[in-house]
Amino acid sequence: MGNKSAVVTRIILCAAPLLFALVVSCASSSRLSPAGRGTSGEETSSDASGGEIRTAFEDKLRKVVDSYLGVRYKTGGMDRRGFDCSGFVVTVFRELSGVRLPRSTRDLKHVGREVSRRDARPGDLVFVKGGAFGSINHVGIYLGNGAFVHASSSKGIRYDRLDDEYYTKHFAMLRRVFR
Repeated sequence: MGNKSAVVTRIILCAAPLLFALVVSCASSSRLSPAGRGTSGEETSSDASGGEIRTAFEDKLRKVVDSYLGVRYKTGGMDRRGFDCSGFVVTVFRELSGVRLPRSTRDLKHVGREVSRRDARPGDLVFVKGGAFGSINHVGIYLGNGAFVHASSSKGIRYDRLDDEYYTKHFAMLRRVFR
């Protein structure tokens, strides 16, 4: 039974990006930049300032994430009344693409594939060490340009930077769930 579950999970994780890309590209086709496509071949658009070029996926990610900024931290939380770190990540990915990720940081650290900081893309999972014996105990979502979003136990859903002193010292890894 466990093997069937693992196979189904892998199929879902492989198919979800294709379905998500199709839905997002249809929904955002009216907001294309003159360039039209990013380096990965995805449709792109400019932000409100007209500067940074982002893919449709990044626009959707920012929109979803921004809607949760400031929501308080709550151990075990998975809704607007409060989130813990993995609850936030699971909720954002479910809202973005319908993908159901494992609920715990311990299980999330095995999803997808590890990527280097140099190769990080928006949507990659950011893992932080801080638990007993330096174990991974925190997860967030990379947004690009060194920024990530997470559920801070003291400040709720917020942006931080990987180059901040604390995160530089406690950074564990990045993992790509899809794309």
